[in-house]
Amino acid sequence: MIEHNTEIKTADGVMATFITHPETNGPHPVILFLMDAPGKREELHDMARRISATGYYVMLPNLYYRDVPSFTVHREDPGSREYMFSLMANLTNALVSEDARAMIDYAASDSTADASRVGVTGYCMSGPFALWIAAEFPEVVKSAASIHGVRLAVDAEDSPHTRAADMSGEILVMSAEHD
Repeated sequence: MIEHNTEIKTADGVMATFITHPETNGPHPVILFLMDAPGKREELHDMARRISATGYYVMLPNLYYRDVPSFTVHREDPGSREYMFSLMANLTNALVSEDARAMIDYAASDSTADASRVGVTGYCMSGPFALWIAAEFPEVVKSAASIHGVRLAVDAEDSPHTRAADMSGEILVMSAEHD
């Protein structure tokens, strides 16, 4: 496996992104692996590595880069949890969609990535972002998964469910009956 940390330039700054992909047989389809609320951390790097090992070019960005260069919640610290919620509140579907465009453009410039075949995974906080990105980039997003996603169908202009007709790839939504 090849892995590295890089900084992807966006309209709002520099987004730290962990990238991992197989050493051979590229170019590989791209997975935008969106972090959950506790932040980009080693646990998610390990998950990205497992996905990559099956033949994908995986990109795991720090979505909080507009506010902090890195963040990981300290579960035993109530202040850390409150700060996490404030970081979450600053993210919108539109902002994360711009970040996705920057990641897709970055992947398109890397010969080991096939940016014409993109999948997006979102967990909890990032579940709606995955679906929004699928709607924004239907020409390249071939699949999107929202795993335990929040705010998928809300009374708001940017509710992901309003964009279902714009999605052309395979969509997977996994939710719990009781949360």
